[in-house]
Amino acid sequence: MRQAIATLALGITSVLTIAGCDGAEVNAQTASTETMIPRPLVERELTGLLLTTDQVNAAMGATAMTVIHQQAAMSDNSTTMAPPECLAIDGAAEATVYADSGSWAERDQSLNDGDKFAHYLKQAVVLFPTPEKAAAFFDTSAQQWSACQQYTHLQSGTIWSAAPPVNANGVLSTTSTEHDAAAPGWGCGRALALRNNVIADVNTCSASPGDSAPKIASQIAANVSARW
Repeated sequence: MRQAIATLALGITSVLTIAGCDGAEVNAQTASTETMIPRPLVERELTGLLLTTDQVNAAMGATAMTVIHQQAAMSDNSTTMAPPECLAIDGAAEATVYADSGSWAERDQSLNDGDKFAHYLKQAVVLFPTPEKAAAFFDTSAQQWSACQQYTHLQSGTIWSAAPPVNANGVLSTTSTEHDAAAPGWGCGRALALRNNVIADVNTCSASPGDSAPKIASQIAANVSARW
């Protein structure tokens, strides 16, 4: 009798152990699936994604840049560019550029170094309902940027030339140079970074913008990834 009970107990223990192993495997697979498919961000999570002034100064090679404007609604400068479609490559977070994209929330800041105005940055995060919508905007932007090699600011009359865009590690970037003898060397950098359902949209300007725009966009994108 004791031997039969012992045998039965051993059988029950074995079944429970096997069930535990199966359960652990299921949990591991579930966790792996959740890691591969990140949860889309919501509007309240846009707060805190933009770089701090210290981070901006470091990225721009500046020391005195501060926030001069911030908002949660895009600007609309569509009437100041020729051809108008080149607005996509010129400025960050423009309402006309995002009009048919499906985006529905954003946060942006503009910074410069006061009267000196040797450096300028506009940084923005734009929220889309799904990662697919954000990716579609990113792909469309790559096509628009490639088609815009020269454009004119109608208010100032200045003419700009844009370099072919580069897409590296999920960051689309280019630089534009102003044709103005009064401001030799002044140029701007543009960058978009795609992460989940968010686009980091950046415009930097200085005498030597270098890779400041893609660098800042990448840092903002890292902040987005940290929210997953």
